Amino acid sequence: MSPSITFWFDVHSPWCYLASRRIGDLARRTGSDLVWRPLHLANLMTLIDGMQPLNQSPARVAWYEQDLKDHAALYGLPLCTHPDYPLRPSRALRACVYAAERGVAEPFVCAVMTGYWSEEMDISDLSALQAVADTVGLGPRPMAEIAEDPDYKAAVEANTKAAVDGGLFGVPSFVAGGKLFFGTDRMDLLERYVTGGSGG
Repeated sequence: MSPSITFWFDVHSPWCYLASRRIGDLARRTGSDLVWRPLHLANLMTLIDGMQPLNQSPARVAWYEQDLKDHAALYGLPLCTHPDYPLRPSRALRACVYAAERGVAEPFVCAVMTGYWSEEMDISDLSALQAVADTVGLGPRPMAEIAEDPDYKAAVEANTKAAVDGGLFGVPSFVAGGKLFFGTDRMDLLERYVTGGSGG
C-alpha cells in the first residue's frame, strides 16, 4: 500500500497553485491518501527566519519570476499575478481547513488558487470565497462565519506550528512515509517514492 501524502500549502504561494492542480492526480495514480494542510507561509518564514525569494538580489528575483512562468507553461496552467498582490490569505486559509473537514479540499483549494493566480480573484473577499464554496458544494456554514471562527484560526496556527516542528522551511511541501519533498519540481521524486521506486 502506498504511504499517505500530506500536502502543506498556502494559497499565497504561486508554487502551491501549480502543485495544487497536480497533487490530486498524483495521489490517485499512486493510490495514496491525500491530506491537505493549509498553513500561514509568512508566519512560518518568520518563525524559522526563512528565505524570502522576492527580497533577494535583483538578478535572483528576475530568475525566480521567469522560473515560475516557465513551470506554469510546462504544466499548461495560466498564471497572472493579482494586481494588488500580496493579498491577505487568512480568510481563505481558514476556509481551506473547513473544506478539508468537509471532504472537498481539492475542488475548493484548486478553485481558490486558480481564481487568485489566474483570474485576479480577491481571496480576502468573503463574497468571492462564498461563490467558490457554492460552486463546489461546500456548506452548510457560510464563509463569513468560518472566517471569524476562532477554531479555524487556531487550526491554521496549529498547522503552522506543526510544520515548524516537522522541519518544514517552505511550501509547497509534501510528506510521505516521514520523508519530506519540497517544491513543485520535486513531485516526480515524490511519486517515485510512494510507488516504491526509492527507499529514501
